[in-house]
Amino acid sequence: MAYFNHAFSKAFVVNSFAAAGTKTSAFTPGQFEVVQSWASVQASAGGPITLGELFYLVQGSFHTQDNIGNNPGHGGYSESVKSKGINPRFISRMWSSECQTATAATVKVCVDSDCAPCGSNLFLRLDVKGSPALRFLNHNAYAIGDSSGNANVNSYPGNCCIDGQKYLDPAVALAKAAHMLLQDPIITPFVKEKTGGGIEISATALNAVDGVGSLVGGTGYTDGTYNDVPTTGGTGSGLTVNIVVAGGIVTGVSIGNYGNGYTLADVITIVGGNNDATVTVTSVTQTATYTIDKVLFGGYNPSTDPVAAKVTACVTFQGAYVDTKFGNCSFDTRDHYEKEPVQLTASILDETGDPCNDCGVVTLTPGTMQQTSGETVLRDVLLTEAYMQSPYNQGNLDSARIREIEGSDDILSAIDRDALYKTYYIQHSIPRLNNPTGVFDNDQYVYKIYVKCTDSANQALMDALIAQIVTVANGSGNPIAFEPNID
Repeated sequence: MAYFNHAFSKAFVVNSFAAAGTKTSAFTPGQFEVVQSWASVQASAGGPITLGELFYLVQGSFHTQDNIGNNPGHGGYSESVKSKGINPRFISRMWSSECQTATAATVKVCVDSDCAPCGSNLFLRLDVKGSPALRFLNHNAYAIGDSSGNANVNSYPGNCCIDGQKYLDPAVALAKAAHMLLQDPIITPFVKEKTGGGIEISATALNAVDGVGSLVGGTGYTDGTYNDVPTTGGTGSGLTVNIVVAGGIVTGVSIGNYGNGYTLADVITIVGGNNDATVTVTSVTQTATYTIDKVLFGGYNPSTDPVAAKVTACVTFQGAYVDTKFGNCSFDTRDHYEKEPVQLTASILDETGDPCNDCGVVTLTPGTMQQTSGETVLRDVLLTEAYMQSPYNQGNLDSARIREIEGSDDILSAIDRDALYKTYYIQHSIPRLNNPTGVFDNDQYVYKIYVKCTDSANQALMDALIAQIVTVANGSGNPIAFEPNID
């Protein structure tokens, strides 16, 4: 038994399931079911599939008009989409994809307290790789940032050592190098500071505030919600809070920036109004996360003896590339859409440019792409339309008008290009009864059935339908099993 080295493909998009007794001619757009009896032309509606009979996958057409310009010579557009007759004995495989969302690549660089000696520089190299960089630049890219700079000229507090200081605070060294990297015009489109703060600092006496209580609402504050409101008082510095004000009184408080150097029971004043709203420090932590700007421009008080204070720091970058995307009006199946995330690598360098293997630790987490996007679904549906002699018009001056006339806009509006879809696959073969060449005596078909990842109800119905097909196939002597969530 020989097969073609490919399978013919057809796509179905499920918005709902047809009720029992519904004729296929009455299926609404995106309505789906398995049909067996063409005499009565009724959907099975989840009922048992009869053993020993062919069955068909049927979906209501997305075309709202059956013909072009009411010309009966150009009709049949709204006919339901149907599969070939499927013999359960000849089903070779059934599987589904996983509803997997995209995750950004991250790279984390951690250094110890003695990795930035005064008088020398800490260098970070950040590499950007993958399809986005290759398409944008025609090559992979990298940039180097370092911890150099004059505190008076560049306004980076604590970036220069004072008399007698041996090591620069590693948090400041990393923040300065990271700041330089994120200002580089080549890699800026592809990378950003980790969401929520890219600098993680740990020290024996960091005393960053991670809990406040005993709110005194004060008076004279302007109603609204405010973030990173500065504070005064206490033994530390850099603490900011997010507040909610109603009736001139502060009614809610959460921590914006942790600050450092505080002690339990410090009374903190919230700046604004009559400067009489206060909170009390209820807990402090020796590990906290700050943004790069907070470390460099206020919000963190660097140590002048990081070794004694046992200060360690990490900086985390994440991939951030966003590709150009066009709307439905100018959609073209040849438009690129990204299938590979940005990948990041980093290394610590010494002043000669060689890797510094004993200066710190680099941890890489590769990014992943979503599976399956609406962009893929739309292209598969348009391919199915082309097989049905209804090609998608594109690349011509009047393509937009032709698409409107031929009903292609119905397809574009029916598919959510921003959504993720779970895909069910059914692969089967049809024997060729008359095959003079004797080379290929079976045709293979793969049907892709798309259900939105957010549509749990239709996924449950689809799972039940797949289970019925497996039962019928097994009962026909075909010991096939369903393979769920293949990535």
